[in-house]
Amino acid sequence: MRPSASTSGRASGEFTVSAETFESLPDPLQVPGNELEWASPFVLPGWLRAWWEVFAPTAEPLILSVREGGRLIGIAPLQREGSLLRLIGGADVCDHLDVVVDPRRKMEFCKALLDYVSGEGATRIELGPIRPDSAVMTGLVPLARERGWPVASEAEDVLFETDLPPSWEGYLELLSGKQRHEVRRKLRRLEQSAAFAFRLVSGRGEIDAGIEDFLRLFRMNRADKAEFMTARMEAFFRALVRWMPATRLGFLDVDGVAAAAVMCFDHGATRYLYNSAFDAGRGSLSVGILCKILSIQDAIFRGLAKYDFLKGNETYKRQLGGRAVPVYHCRIETA
Repeated sequence: MRPSASTSGRASGEFTVSAETFESLPDPLQVPGNELEWASPFVLPGWLRAWWEVFAPTAEPLILSVREGGRLIGIAPLQREGSLLRLIGGADVCDHLDVVVDPRRKMEFCKALLDYVSGEGATRIELGPIRPDSAVMTGLVPLARERGWPVASEAEDVLFETDLPPSWEGYLELLSGKQRHEVRRKLRRLEQSAAFAFRLVSGRGEIDAGIEDFLRLFRMNRADKAEFMTARMEAFFRALVRWMPATRLGFLDVDGVAAAAVMCFDHGATRYLYNSAFDAGRGSLSVGILCKILSIQDAIFRGLAKYDFLKGNETYKRQLGGRAVPVYHCRIETA
């Protein structure tokens, strides 16, 4: 049964657990004094809504909020399959998931949540993909183990991220001498071969127009990428543009024509590189990797502190300064 509105919940000690809908979730960009930690773009209400409407329109959501004395201290965006609970999202398009919580009340939130779902008959909770510093790994998992519940946790993938210094030259100094030389060489060769510019588009009108160029380049990239962009996947990308104001599209224009693109999300002080595309016919100018490099440069100029290359063990992520972070899947049995 799908709740149609935020419902009065069941008390768990001094905490109240209530069912929410996508519409009743707070907007983290507009709620003043919001103390919840929205750990990544993949837990924002817009992302959850986009994923749900494309990949699980007939499934059963169980979006639970926990309040302490009327104050919201956390949200668990779950979906229910009988006695099995999962985080909303899928590992194929969501790089790392989590619950949303006030970090000062993390353990209280986790206790109230586990009390509630076990009392409601849940026998297993599947949680992934998750980072090692997630509230799931640092709160829910240890608390479940304290209760003697069976918990399985295993690394299933890896992501790469890098801290951004305040200057472009500072970033280049983070790279190995060989890679620093390669970045400069590729930029110099492009400059000598063609007129080029990097532009970042945001805002509804520009993004709506830009997504058409991004999808066109995506299909011009490699055969496997063209196969990945099914009708359903295209619908998901369009839903992200519609529901996620943090969407950024970066284009590398060569002689006035878009030759490569990145789809990013700026959230907090981090730029997340979600996907990329380029015109394979321009491959000799390294436009694909240069578009990513220029996206990093743009993030530095905008004062962002971290660049998250997200999941995947591609060599370029290490070459551009990324450090590996394991991504886990956890299973909690509630008995």
